[in-house]
Amino acid sequence: MASLRLLWYRMCYQVFRGIATPLVRFKLHYTYDKVYAKHRPYVALSNHTTLWDYLLVGVPFRRQMYYVAGEHLFRNKILRTFVMNCAGLIIRKKGAPADDMIAEMKQVLQTGANVWMSPEGARSINGESAFISPATGKLIKECAELGAGLVTYRIHGGYLRRPRWGKHQRKGRMWGEFVAEYSPEEILSKSVDEVNEIINRDMYVNTFDDQKKNPTPYTGEALAEDLETTLYVCPKCHAVGKLHSKNDILACECGYKVRFTEYGLFEAAGEDDLIIDNIATWDHWQRDYLKSRLPEFLEYPADKPVEFDDNQILKRIGALKSVDVLGEGRFGIYKDRLEFVSADDTFTFPFSEIAGFAFSLQMKILFSMKDGTYYEVDSKIPRSAVKYMVLYRFLI
Repeated sequence: MASLRLLWYRMCYQVFRGIATPLVRFKLHYTYDKVYAKHRPYVALSNHTTLWDYLLVGVPFRRQMYYVAGEHLFRNKILRTFVMNCAGLIIRKKGAPADDMIAEMKQVLQTGANVWMSPEGARSINGESAFISPATGKLIKECAELGAGLVTYRIHGGYLRRPRWGKHQRKGRMWGEFVAEYSPEEILSKSVDEVNEIINRDMYVNTFDDQKKNPTPYTGEALAEDLETTLYVCPKCHAVGKLHSKNDILACECGYKVRFTEYGLFEAAGEDDLIIDNIATWDHWQRDYLKSRLPEFLEYPADKPVEFDDNQILKRIGALKSVDVLGEGRFGIYKDRLEFVSADDTFTFPFSEIAGFAFSLQMKILFSMKDGTYYEVDSKIPRSAVKYMVLYRFLI
């Protein structure tokens, strides 16, 4: 029998779902496949494209689900208290080990409740489904041992409707696609690698493939502004951190420039021919470019940063969601460490002592240390958090 708390969450879910449905359908222009899961409890997985995904998944799924959500979204005490009392939440700290989240998720499933999560862990950077940790397949098999099925769902159009790098949201179509349902027995009959293959296949969306097959306009103002928070290497001169945006133009200090259109594709905007026509392809290229320079980076002297930015803010996040500002200054990544230098102090974070590294929202960098301390780096200027994540993964 369900606990009183779970019954309360289920009632709240249906009330909020009833309120959200017309908003999602008519305000967000979202159409969707409804989901009638045969197996309960279940784990629902979807790709992650917008901050509205909890609505874009919650409306199609009739039955109440606990949501796995980032800790950084609920630092406001009033919001956190309200949501925790009205909805089932499983909190995950980005850039920190997931042990607590996994344990809580299993406890929830054992009560008979369902769970939704995005295995990508962050909204799409480039319009293509992101890396999914191989540990996800192991987790889903462990959930199946508790009797939980698996439901997979895809969200289309969200990336161009509200790109994570964008300064403004746009108008345009979004749609939800039910992909498949798997019973616990089906999951248990497969290896971890086979489960991961299912998840990666079912979650995969490439916005620009969608656009080339069925061009859909996403209209708004300043379509390219802050795109340099995602694209950070010029495809012409190969300079890092020299791209700047204004209105619908992304331009490098070398003179190369492109226009970002309402169809989410680039067109030439200057004298140079177009080199790359979409964000995903550009992002793959810039990652490969940085990887090709890895031997060079590893030969840098100890005091030479691989990359750095000024006008950064270092914060320490406390256990009770408290935020201590440690200083403003220069943040850099070196071949063996992260470093923050302010007018008053220098903070050094050796890779060997870092437990996890991630980024959030548009520009926040998050990392945790093995001693349990948790840090955030924010920026007063448009700068890419992605380049630091990519460099960190290559250098460690």
